[in-house]
Amino acid sequence: MEFYYKGMDSSGTPVKATIEASTMEEAKKKLKMQGILFSDISLQEETFLGILSLFQHKNLPSVVLATLSRDLAVYLNAGVPLIRSLTLLKHQNKKDHRLERFFETIISLINEGKSFAQALEFQEHFTLPVFYIGTLRISEDRGILAEVLQELSTYLILQEKIKKQLSQAFVYPSFIIVVSILMVSFMLTVVVPKITDIFESTGQALPVLTQFVIGLAHFVSQFWLLLLLGALIGVGLFSYKMATSYPFKRGVHAFILHLPIVGKMVETGDLARFCTISALLIRSGIPVVNTIKLSCITLSSEVIKELFEQASIKVVEGSSLSRALEQTSGYQLDDSFIEAVAIGEETSEVASMLQHLSAFYIETNKDKITVFLSILEPALMLMIGGIIGVIVTAMLLPIFSLNLG
Repeated sequence: MEFYYKGMDSSGTPVKATIEASTMEEAKKKLKMQGILFSDISLQEETFLGILSLFQHKNLPSVVLATLSRDLAVYLNAGVPLIRSLTLLKHQNKKDHRLERFFETIISLINEGKSFAQALEFQEHFTLPVFYIGTLRISEDRGILAEVLQELSTYLILQEKIKKQLSQAFVYPSFIIVVSILMVSFMLTVVVPKITDIFESTGQALPVLTQFVIGLAHFVSQFWLLLLLGALIGVGLFSYKMATSYPFKRGVHAFILHLPIVGKMVETGDLARFCTISALLIRSGIPVVNTIKLSCITLSSEVIKELFEQASIKVVEGSSLSRALEQTSGYQLDDSFIEAVAIGEETSEVASMLQHLSAFYIETNKDKITVFLSILEPALMLMIGGIIGVIVTAMLLPIFSLNLG
């Protein structure tokens, strides 16, 4: 339950906010622990907007998380205590009630004796990345919270920038696909049936290609709703299996990795992500084993994630990361990546080497995406042109035969 209160904090500043608690007494105890002298406290009534917010997506946008991490790092580096820093962030985001409650909950949990990472894990307002919480947990133990928050902010902004570039790059191909489906559907359901009536009135025998297109058009016209439902059910089942069945998900990811161009794009993207977060963690003084485990969480491919998890076990046993990656079974990573890691280990410059690899793989992936799109766009145009050409040819063949007759 949420309780609304008014009062003054320990510095004498008037405050109006909400606090989460099971009972009124628990809410009062929490306020006293926070040094808040309240003049009024009451149960917060559920409004329509409050109920509606329960159905909103719980993931905190990367840009917002990056901004909050950067601001918190600035306050901590300036010597502001953690609780005071979080209070400042709460006041800065008071127009966003969900964010305000998010900070209110974190402050309450920390006052109850939990660490910052534990507070982020136990709060229920937003779902935060597992690697983010895990990284903060280790950085708190090592006393480098501010530095790691700054690094995480930089990483999140970079990932969001890459994601935005990818989404923009695929806008035009997606537009072509949608328009193509609409055009073909229009021709099969509207144009072809009208021309078919003309052919039937002549009573002539139709070519095989024309019969096939007319049959296809008739099938689509009669069963378009079932086809649409089937497609939606197929997408739903696929999404469900991807979310619930690890063998199925791993099989799909293994298939994608073996696709030409696309497979290398996925591998390069995951290696870039691994190198970026690993360089960040190693520079922060986090052990290699913990670094590998936390970096694995950020990977998109279960196959590549499995390889690094196998390698982390060998590292615990005393092996180097490069040697462990060489000894993993299954999919083979890029040899140049393993060799570069080995050189970094020999020169004790692993973090620097991973940082260089990250920049290299990010640029490489941009080039791969450019090549992929340069092939995909004309291929889509040829495909839709071919389909429409077949339909037009099928409709013209009986007309030519009629004229020749």
